[in-house]
Amino acid sequence: MKVLLSAKACDPYIGSESHVGWSSALALAKDHDLWVVTGSRNQAPLERAASEGLIPKNIRFIYAGSFGRFSSNRMRARFQDWGEYASFARAILPIARRLHREVKFDVAHHVTIATWRIASPLWKLGIPFAFGPVGGAEQFPFRFLGILSGAAKAFEICRKGSNVISRLSPAVRSCICRASHFWAVNEETFALAKQMRGSEDHVSNLCHTFFSDDKIKAFTGSTAVRDPRAPLRLFAGGNLEGRKGTALALMALARLKRQGVKFHYRFGGGGPEAGALRKLSAELGLQEEVILGEPLSGEAYRDEMAASHVFFFPSFREGSGVTLMEAMLAGCVPVVANCGGPRCIVGEDCGFKIPVTNTEQMVSDLAATLVMIDRKREIIMEKSAASSRRIATVYSESEYRKAVGSVYASIS
Repeated sequence: MKVLLSAKACDPYIGSESHVGWSSALALAKDHDLWVVTGSRNQAPLERAASEGLIPKNIRFIYAGSFGRFSSNRMRARFQDWGEYASFARAILPIARRLHREVKFDVAHHVTIATWRIASPLWKLGIPFAFGPVGGAEQFPFRFLGILSGAAKAFEICRKGSNVISRLSPAVRSCICRASHFWAVNEETFALAKQMRGSEDHVSNLCHTFFSDDKIKAFTGSTAVRDPRAPLRLFAGGNLEGRKGTALALMALARLKRQGVKFHYRFGGGGPEAGALRKLSAELGLQEEVILGEPLSGEAYRDEMAASHVFFFPSFREGSGVTLMEAMLAGCVPVVANCGGPRCIVGEDCGFKIPVTNTEQMVSDLAATLVMIDRKREIIMEKSAASSRRIATVYSESEYRKAVGSVYASIS
C-alpha cells in the first residue's frame, strides 16, 4: 500500500517519542511504500541517517513546521513542544493534499505525537485514516500529590486541566471520532476512545513500543551475570519525573532496610526530580544502597538490566513503558503499579502488579513483595524467563506489522 505517515517526532538517534516515530517508519516500510511527514527539527538527524545508509529507499521524508531551542524548564519546554506540534499540524494538511493528488495514498496514519490530546488533521483527506497507537488517558492520582515536589505537583495539576480542555476541543473530538481506526496503548485510553466515539468498533489495543530481532538479541545477549544469591539488585530507568513513583519506591526500600534485607537500587536516568529524590533518599538513610540521577546508556545500560533481579517501577502515569519492556526482555522481574501501560504489559506469570490504593498501603505492599522475592529466590528464575519470553513474542516487530497490516486491509 501507499501510506502517508504523520510522525512529527522521528529521530534515529534519540529515544522516547522520537524512537516511536523512527521505529514505526522502519517497520512499516517492510510492507508498504511510505511518505513520512515529520517535523523540521528532525531534518539534520534524518539526513545524517540517510548518509549512513539507514533509510530504506521506499521511505521519503517531507519536513513541516517551525522549531526553536527548547527551554531548560521542563514545564515550559512541554508547552513549547505543544506549540511546535500546533505549527506542524497547521502545515501538514496542505502538504498532504498536494502529495495525495500526486501519489493517491491508500491510507493516512498518525503515529506521533503519541497522545490522544493533540489532533491530527489528516482525517480531512477523505481517505482511510488510522490514529495511533496513542495513550495519555492515564492519570496521576491526586491523593498521591504529597509525594511530589512543588514543580511536579504543578505539572500534574496543569496536565489534568489540559485533559479537560482537550476533551472539549472540536479538533480533538473530530480526529478521534472520524478516524477509521483508533489504536490505544492502554486500557485507560481505550475506554476514553470508546466513550468519545460512542462505540468500541474499530478501537483496539496496540503498543507503540516493539522490538526487532536485532533489539531482542541485544537485550537478551548480554554477558552480564545475574547472581541469584547476591543481595537483591533492583533497577529502574527513564526520565526521573514525579509520576514515576520513585518516592514510593524509596519509602518501600527504607522498610526493606529496617527488616534487614540487603539490596542495591539504581535509577539509571536523570530528570527534574533528581534533586528532590536524592534529598528524600538521604532522609531515609539510603545513601549506601541507592544511586539516583546518574544516566546509563548503550552496553552499560543493557548490562545493568541483565545483572539486576527486579525492575522496581511503581509509575502512576505510563503510556507503555519502554524501559520496563527493555528490562523485562533482559530478564528482570517487574514490580509495577497496576495502572497504565504496565498493567497491560506485565503478565501474571512474569511479574507483580501492586494495586493503586494510598501511600501507606502501597508502600507496605511494595515492601512486602520485595521481601517475598528476596526470601524465595526461585521466583526470580521462573519469572525472569517468562518476562523475557513475553516481550520477545507479544511485542515483536513482526506482531506490530501484522496488527497494523490487518487494520490497513480492513479500512481501505
